Amino acid sequence: MIKRIAFVVALAVLISTPLLAQRVPTGLHARGNMQFCAGKGSKLVYTNLTGPLHHKFNNTTGYFVDGSNFNNQVIAQGFTPTSTVTFADAYIPMAVYTLGGGDNNPGELNVYLESDAGGAPGSILEGPLTACNGISNFNNGIGGNFVEFNCTSCNTTLNAGTPYWIVAQEGTSTVELTWDEVRGITDVSSPFAFNQTGNPSGDWNVVPSGYSRSAYEVDGN
Repeated sequence: MIKRIAFVVALAVLISTPLLAQRVPTGLHARGNMQFCAGKGSKLVYTNLTGPLHHKFNNTTGYFVDGSNFNNQVIAQGFTPTSTVTFADAYIPMAVYTLGGGDNNPGELNVYLESDAGGAPGSILEGPLTACNGISNFNNGIGGNFVEFNCTSCNTTLNAGTPYWIVAQEGTSTVELTWDEVRGITDVSSPFAFNQTGNPSGDWNVVPSGYSRSAYEVDGN
């Protein structure tokens, strides 16, 4: 069952679904020691972000991306470009759900660009991508912030009409993160998959339409 605090009991009788976090009050705060790098790509490839500024995602709930001491859950969201571009970055609202690995430490957060294999993620095309800014604590009243994950080779072509996936995995056993949800009931049908093996290459459980997706944007050049 996909790890998600809200609605876990209800979903358990319906479908195997990823576990989700729900914000609880605390004063904790963490910032990741991540690299600062170039800005986002110049061409929007895909987005399910809606609303103004930091309200473009739901900052009260998100799917767990966590290490083996927790659920070992890997989250994947799929997209299909409408024009051919070079992959530049993925822009994702994420947060540290527990301090597990220590203050200011999001652990080994790995985000990948992957191909499609029959409606699920296939092979890794790029990654781990370069995280370009810090990450907040989910329980600090913010509920997560946008983290930009830049390309590594920066020469991978995204072909129009071809599906691809953004995959997030936590490599540190003691760290639990969130990939926050879309704002409102705005995306319940885009490609969505998960596993609880800690493997960014699967095996995958595909989530059908009707469940909120993780929020994100993909950019190209």
